[in-house]
Amino acid sequence: MNMKRNINKLLGLILVVSATTLASCVNDTDSIFQDNGSSGIVEIFNVNARGTSTPTAFKSTAFDALDVVELPIVVNYTGIGGAPEDINIHLALDSTLIKLYNDSVKTSYLNLPSRLYSAAGYDVVISKGQKQTTLTIKIYPPKYSVSDFSKPYALGVKIGSASSGIISGNYSKAVYAVSIKNQYDGVYSVTGTFVDYANAAFLAGYPKTIYLKTQDPTSVGYWDHSKLEGYGYYFLNGTSGTYYGSFAPIFKFDKATNKITSVVNYYGQPASNGRSAELDPAGVNSYDPTTKTIKVSYWLNQPSVITPHRSHIVEVFKYVGAIP
Repeated sequence: MNMKRNINKLLGLILVVSATTLASCVNDTDSIFQDNGSSGIVEIFNVNARGTSTPTAFKSTAFDALDVVELPIVVNYTGIGGAPEDINIHLALDSTLIKLYNDSVKTSYLNLPSRLYSAAGYDVVISKGQKQTTLTIKIYPPKYSVSDFSKPYALGVKIGSASSGIISGNYSKAVYAVSIKNQYDGVYSVTGTFVDYANAAFLAGYPKTIYLKTQDPTSVGYWDHSKLEGYGYYFLNGTSGTYYGSFAPIFKFDKATNKITSVVNYYGQPASNGRSAELDPAGVNSYDPTTKTIKVSYWLNQPSVITPHRSHIVEVFKYVGAIP
C-alpha cells in the first residue's frame, strides 16, 4: 500500500511539473509562432524563424525584373482578439543591421542604394481588432545598372516605436535580402555542337550545367557551374578539359517575342584578347516559355587568329530550376 501511495504521489508530481512546463512554453509570446494574446507583442512577421546565434531575423526574396516590384514588410500583433486599439507603429531602415548580420553569419550583403527603391512613408497602423499591417517598399529593376544585378543587396528594417503593446525582443529587427531576376534566369542542362575552325583538336564538352544569370531585365550571362564555376566557355582539347580565356556569351532577348536579338561577350566586345561574340541569324535563337527551353546559335570571333569566325556554337538549354 505504501509503495502504491508513493507511486501515486510520484505520478502526481510528474503531472504538476509537466503542466507547469507546458504553461511556461505556451505563455512565451515573444515569437512569431505564438499567438495566444497573453500580452500583445508587436513584431516583424514575414521573416524566417530566427536562430539564437543571429542578431536579426532574415528573409530572402527574388523578384522578377518588372518595371516595379513590391517588398512587403508585415507587422504583426500577437493575440487571438487582435489589437485592443489602433496601434501606431514607426518602422525605420537601418543599414547597420546588415553589417551585424554579415558579421554574424559570414555573408556579404550590401545596403540597397536609395535610388533603387521608394516608400510612401514608414508609419503604419494596426487598426483596432486587426492583427497585421503592411509597409510596402517599391523596388525599380529598370533603374538597376548591369553591375547592380550581380550585387547581394539587402535592406535592414526595425520597429522604432509602437503606441501600444510590447515591441518584440526577437523580431523587432530584420534583414531583407533582395535580388532581381529576369524570366530567363535559372539553372539549365545544356547540350550542343561546337567547332573551332582554327584548331581541329578542340571538341565539344557537353553536357553542361549552366547558370544563366541576370545581367539586365532582358539579358543573361553564361556562368559554367559544372566545369568552371565562373563565366566562361568550356570545351575539350583532345581528351582534356579547357576553356576560352575572356569569353562567355551574354544572350539578349526581346521580351515581346522571346527571340534572342544579340549575343555579346561578357568580358567586352571585343575583350582585351580580341574575342567577341556574334549571333548566327540562321539559328532558331528563341526562348519557349512553355517548356522553358532556349535554342541559340552563335559565333566566337577572333580576327587575329582566323576570319570571319573562329568558332561556331549551337546550344539547347533545358530549364532545371532556380539558381540556388
